[in-house]
Amino acid sequence: MVVIGILIYKEFKRDTVVIEVFQVPLDLERQNITGQAIVSKLMDNIKDIESKADTAFPLLDYNPVMYDSQLEIVIPGSGISLKSLIQNVKNFLGKKQTKITGEVVLNDKKIYLTTRILGKPSRTFSGDLADLDKILYDAARYVLIYTQPYMLAYYYYYSYGSDEMNTDLAMDMIDYSISNAPESDDVMAYTLYGYILSDQGKYEESITMYENALDLNPRYTDAMTGWAYSLFEMNKYDESEELYKKAIRIDPNDSYTYYYYALLKERMNSFNEADSLFQTALKIDGSNFEAMNSYSIFLMKQDRINDAKNILKKIIKIRPDNPEAYINLGKINQLENKPEEALVNFKKSFKLDSANYIPLIYASRILAEQDKKEEAENLLKAIDLNQKLDRSLTKDLGLLLEDLGRKEEFNRLYNNSIKNYPEDSAYFRTRINDYGKKIN
Repeated sequence: MVVIGILIYKEFKRDTVVIEVFQVPLDLERQNITGQAIVSKLMDNIKDIESKADTAFPLLDYNPVMYDSQLEIVIPGSGISLKSLIQNVKNFLGKKQTKITGEVVLNDKKIYLTTRILGKPSRTFSGDLADLDKILYDAARYVLIYTQPYMLAYYYYYSYGSDEMNTDLAMDMIDYSISNAPESDDVMAYTLYGYILSDQGKYEESITMYENALDLNPRYTDAMTGWAYSLFEMNKYDESEELYKKAIRIDPNDSYTYYYYALLKERMNSFNEADSLFQTALKIDGSNFEAMNSYSIFLMKQDRINDAKNILKKIIKIRPDNPEAYINLGKINQLENKPEEALVNFKKSFKLDSANYIPLIYASRILAEQDKKEEAENLLKAIDLNQKLDRSLTKDLGLLLEDLGRKEEFNRLYNNSIKNYPEDSAYFRTRINDYGKKIN
């Protein structure tokens, strides 16, 4: 068996990551599933997860070095074999290493991929050969648990949405990161913890997490702007503004700081300043699509419809798969009294992001207003009424179901909402009672 290893090293403060050897049976090699291909795919999955994690924190720089472990290749002029160099990689790289090895076994048409991280429990992932991509994706996440847990937490939370299961997975990674060395990672973990608490409306608690992050790194602007945003949500605008100004002094080239500062100035009715801040954010980073979408909404509110439309067209030209741009373009179509165009754009948005039901409700509402009741109802069938939906979305959907006369679905949605949002139970009970009176 030819064993292919890949050395992966990172120019990072704490250590080196080495994926040393993956052994593959000849039966798989004959199908071009070599050790090199397995580890390359593993690396691709790690990079894919990194790309989906919404974080600006420095990530690992993976650089492969291929070698054949059966050959004593001597480095010219050194007299040292590459195999020996790899085996003594700690001296070569001069940093602490995290060594990863693995092998693939084929048994009764099932594939078993075992990944080992030195000093950590091994994990075996299995399935049919057709499941190899998924197996390697699971293996990549296992590797990241012990190399970049804070980044995996960001991936869980922001790539899949903040539902309870993914929040729990993210929190597990945060706890692991904070509880294990190195401490330099904790600034990232505390900051994400703050984001999660803020998303849950626990602003005071989120600020405590941002303070913990800034105790470790007083110049970490992501924690600073997170703190500022929590203050913004608490209507403490002056304190929020001071933090945004401080973050800009530390890093005047962070597009997101200007973007969130623009949202604050808009809330303070300082529209000229907000406009200027939006423009600065986009001048720094013309691919900040979140800021571009928010700027388009700002422009709509200012009755600058053409300007808003141009912003959205620019997004779609660069990123035709941006679902938020189609939602906002649909809203503009409605302002222009072009319901058919709005309908097309809302449907495009949902097709791109089927986890976001908002454009689906907008589209269904248009059809209902056009007396296309059956089409409107068919669109709503994509929504699982038994899952916990966003509070405002639940209310909008409930009103739409009322208008469509969908009594069974309406009652199921609102009865579930009484359990999910007990603080709003009076509203949901009132809607149920009023609807009952309306149909009797």
